[in-house]
Amino acid sequence: MGNVYLGKRVKDTGGKGLNTLTEVKGICEAIINDYKRHKISYRTAMSRLNLLSLVVKKSNKMVGKKRKAYKIIDRYRKRLMKLRNKK
Repeated sequence: MGNVYLGKRVKDTGGKGLNTLTEVKGICEAIINDYKRHKISYRTAMSRLNLLSLVVKKSNKMVGKKRKAYKIIDRYRKRLMKLRNKK
């Protein structure tokens, strides 16, 4: 899988690519903030969270951390849905 754009504000820690839970959380937070600031739509935000989940699934570097990463992403999906329902 090639490089996928999910944002530029989250620093790449450790090796190149997605390999820590901190990066997963940072990307999720950046997606939520972009939605709150009306930079991206709900659909785009949810698509990016779904894509992040797929990237975690395909990642060989996230061995042993995938379950926790999925929980983080799911928590942010729920947060995004709550934000949408408040409008």
